[in-house]
Amino acid sequence: MENAFGFEGSSVSCGISPASTDLKDELITSLTSFLRVYSQRRDLLRRSSESFSLTAARLHEMHEDISENKTFHGLFSVFGGLLGAACGSVTGGIGGALGAVSAATCARFCGDISAVDATVGFVGSTFGGAVGGTFTGTVGGAICAGRPVHKAVSDIVLFAIGCATGGAIGGVFGGTVGTAGGAIGGAFGGLYATRFAVYLVGHFCEKVELEEQKIKAVKTSMMRQSGDFSENIKPLMDELKTVKTMSDQMASREVVHSVGTQTVKTLISVTTMQKMISDCQRTTDLPQIVSSFGEVSKQSQKVTKELEQTRAEVDKLLVLLKKY
Repeated sequence: MENAFGFEGSSVSCGISPASTDLKDELITSLTSFLRVYSQRRDLLRRSSESFSLTAARLHEMHEDISENKTFHGLFSVFGGLLGAACGSVTGGIGGALGAVSAATCARFCGDISAVDATVGFVGSTFGGAVGGTFTGTVGGAICAGRPVHKAVSDIVLFAIGCATGGAIGGVFGGTVGTAGGAIGGAFGGLYATRFAVYLVGHFCEKVELEEQKIKAVKTSMMRQSGDFSENIKPLMDELKTVKTMSDQMASREVVHSVGTQTVKTLISVTTMQKMISDCQRTTDLPQIVSSFGEVSKQSQKVTKELEQTRAEVDKLLVLLKKY
């Protein structure tokens, strides 16, 4: 019985030209060559695809960390004054109390202060230090956290504001001791409260910059992976193009339709992936890089599946071609 290619055993049946035999032999050679190259490159391509997936997951995780740190940075920048106020109140009050004890002790040795004056001065200096630290921390935290200024300048200004504010309020409510303690508490409370607020903001800024540098490094590694993938898949694409050409020439034979269709699907998948890689290389926006490479990773998995399906179709066709 005449088979799908018009061959019976090894003899050419009537109505089939020797050209058909030549095409059949060329197709067998092409299919065999594809299987050989695929066998050599399959593991490399699978490892490349797995590497794409791991890199994409890593990029996604790093981008989430950056987004989280930027959120905290924004919050601290907006509420830097509140943070500075809270820290300034606590540290200023403690500093004012310690300053009052020191001032009262010195004054007591000089013999010009009573127990009542010391008590009133202690309360006044604690209150003055707390208020002075709150005010200075509010101003410094809002300004420096939102837009960092030169450290030496900010230290001098904040120290002066804290001294003036804490000393004035402490003097009103606690006399000489209140003035001294309030000035000390207000100055140091505001200064260190602001430094703390700025430190927190700077900490998140540094983390964001570090994560962005890591993403750029990962992008460089990604490009190397893409180059390796392209290098490994190029010989397969050359073989598939030859298979497609042979299949097109034998399009009248139904048996080659399945391989021809699968070959086109695989070539399209690879071409799509190469375009994605090219687009990703030109992208500079970090969120877009993460999104683009995630798509590249998915496409690499699709390419791997398409190639495996092509191999299966080629195997089936070779069995049929060699059988007749």
